Amino acid sequence: MVVKINLPTATYNKILDLFSVHKKTFIAYSGGLDSHALLHIMANLCQSKKDVKLTAIHVNHNLSPKSKQWAKHCQKVCKNLGVAYITKSIDADIKSDIHSPEEILRKLRYEIFAKILPENGCILTAHQANDQAETLLLQLFRGAGPKGLAAMPEKIKFAQGFLARPLLNLSREEILQYAQKNKLKWVEDESNVDTKFDRNLIRHKLIPAIKKRWPGIVATLNRVASHCAEANELLEILAKKDLQDIAGKDVQNTLDIKLFKKLDFIRQKNTLRFWLHKLQLPMPSNVKLNEVIRTVINSRYDAMPVVKWFGVEIRRFRDHLYAMPPLTSHDKSVILSFLKKTLKLPAALGTLKVSIKPGFKLDLKKTTVCFRQGGEKINLPKRGTHDLKKLMQEWKIPVWLRDRIPLIYYDNKIIAVVGYWSVDSVRFQLITCEEKSKGFSNTLTASGVGIMLLGDGSCLDSFTSLYHTPRES
Repeated sequence: MVVKINLPTATYNKILDLFSVHKKTFIAYSGGLDSHALLHIMANLCQSKKDVKLTAIHVNHNLSPKSKQWAKHCQKVCKNLGVAYITKSIDADIKSDIHSPEEILRKLRYEIFAKILPENGCILTAHQANDQAETLLLQLFRGAGPKGLAAMPEKIKFAQGFLARPLLNLSREEILQYAQKNKLKWVEDESNVDTKFDRNLIRHKLIPAIKKRWPGIVATLNRVASHCAEANELLEILAKKDLQDIAGKDVQNTLDIKLFKKLDFIRQKNTLRFWLHKLQLPMPSNVKLNEVIRTVINSRYDAMPVVKWFGVEIRRFRDHLYAMPPLTSHDKSVILSFLKKTLKLPAALGTLKVSIKPGFKLDLKKTTVCFRQGGEKINLPKRGTHDLKKLMQEWKIPVWLRDRIPLIYYDNKIIAVVGYWSVDSVRFQLITCEEKSKGFSNTLTASGVGIMLLGDGSCLDSFTSLYHTPRES
């Protein structure tokens, strides 16, 4: 029989619901007060759930001289509780001029969690009500809108499974009382009191000062976060409808500019934010968002404007709006030879892989990969000779991608424009990375010789929506 271990009914029922849905549950376990309390709660409740496997994941940031000692402590606690234990390590020397150390470490932690989490698994974090209040204030000081002020949801889809925060309705004081009553021993990270970090400044200076005047401020801020989450949900419902109405019909993941212009200005901004979020691209400032509407949306049909911010480029081609990661530097004069059946392309464009159909002969030594220089011509059966430039215009290939599309030469003649055209006896297969994972999508049936374009997603995300089924002559 499961014993209620001094938890509010809402929290207790929430955890039991998780067990009923997710048989593989993981806990992000730092060894600190909150995560130790969560681990202790879950381990006790899990005793009567023989079909549930509970695993703790400890990520060593290698920032403190005590980090190895903490890892051993966590391993010992898990052993005593009968919980499976996984430890991973992060390189603490990674630096960025754009992101704070906290943001970098958080990103790396969640990348580790995503790799470990199985399909329909659930990873639990020990965020509580005080964390929620701190997050809301951080977002407020950054000028966030309803989405940012909604702070942390209780449960979201994450990687192949879900991420849940079952302690969000408990305060730090309640968790401390639980830990003391159960005589738990946790680690104290000295960096948690260093007020050079924004969150620590809010936690140790700002909130205590506010509490002297408004004692219930933590609960109040959590209520504000809840209101903002509801408002954001309504905005997303509207944005989803608008995005369906104005999505580019010919080119995936683009917006139809003519239809976009029919929206009111406020709905334009709301839809742009939703579109960028769906593409998993960094959000712009309000100034940049207005610039997109002013200089890109309202530019001439034949103009080629671009608006940039960290990690994003917004471009226009004809009546379509494109959003993509920044294009990397590319030397279009390079000539590449197939020494094997795979060929890594420059500028993070990916890897070409050749698969040869039985009975079809192809001498790889005579096969090269180049990029458009200008003046190339292709002889199309029943159509005659055409300039490649004009064909690319006909195929509606955006200008900025034309010099990045691999051209396959055999005996010094173009036999394929990868993803767009190939000779009769050869068809090329293109596989590009999905934006949400490092898997592959857009697989096209191959016959004769198949050339697959693989990659790490850094540049190919901007190609994904632009390649079409190869045209055969």
